[in-house]
Amino acid sequence: MRIARRDFRVLLVAFFTLALSSLASAQIPGPLAGTMFGSGQRALVVVLHGDLSNGRDATYHRSFAEDIARRNSGVVAVALVRPGYSGGRGLQSAGSNNNRRDHYTRRNNDLVAESIRALQRATGARRVIVVGHSGGAAQVGAIIGRFPQLVDSAVLVSCPCDIGRWRSMRGRGAWQNSESPSQLASRVPRSTRVIAVVGSNDSNTAPVLSQEYIAGLQARGVPAGVTVVRGASHDFNGSLRSTALAAVEGEIPR
Repeated sequence: MRIARRDFRVLLVAFFTLALSSLASAQIPGPLAGTMFGSGQRALVVVLHGDLSNGRDATYHRSFAEDIARRNSGVVAVALVRPGYSGGRGLQSAGSNNNRRDHYTRRNNDLVAESIRALQRATGARRVIVVGHSGGAAQVGAIIGRFPQLVDSAVLVSCPCDIGRWRSMRGRGAWQNSESPSQLASRVPRSTRVIAVVGSNDSNTAPVLSQEYIAGLQARGVPAGVTVVRGASHDFNGSLRSTALAAVEGEIPR
């Protein structure tokens, strides 16, 4: 049976509309929402966004995850929506972000870890790489200390790795309920590689916060390093983004 050109275009548009709708509403394994790209068992890359002080949906990390899957065959990349945040397209994660204040809590970190574990089991990935930007990096830093066998490589972008000092440097009050990567650094295993990426002009999370955290890991024999991106700020774009992408791809098995 031949299909007229006009009817074929209608069918094609309907197909892609359905596909996008399914992507927006699809549930990923674990308690948190997110968008999954790619397929295969070569590696699982989970990407966490920052605190979004503008109150908008957590979407900016989605293109980063999509780029990773597109550029690397056999890789599943997931743009995870952190606890209490909305990811647009009907995506809403469990937990509370406490109006984006003091929310790197043990409970929220447990939800992120549970989602990472569920994704690894579902994909059968041979290597787990987790990327966090800003507040997402703080959560990743805490998780690799509390769950020592969960993550093979952690890429911490613009990390407030010492929560107490970070708040003090910004002239803000202390956060009493958040877990700080610096306080859990002694529990990060030598089997986990940790890479920090931060902009030299970052006025939110100063480079020293990443540098001192990485130095502490190195002193314990953890394979860790830090790259200070010259001229980059806190925003996850430009050279900061491209450096983080290169760091992730360097951790994907060949």
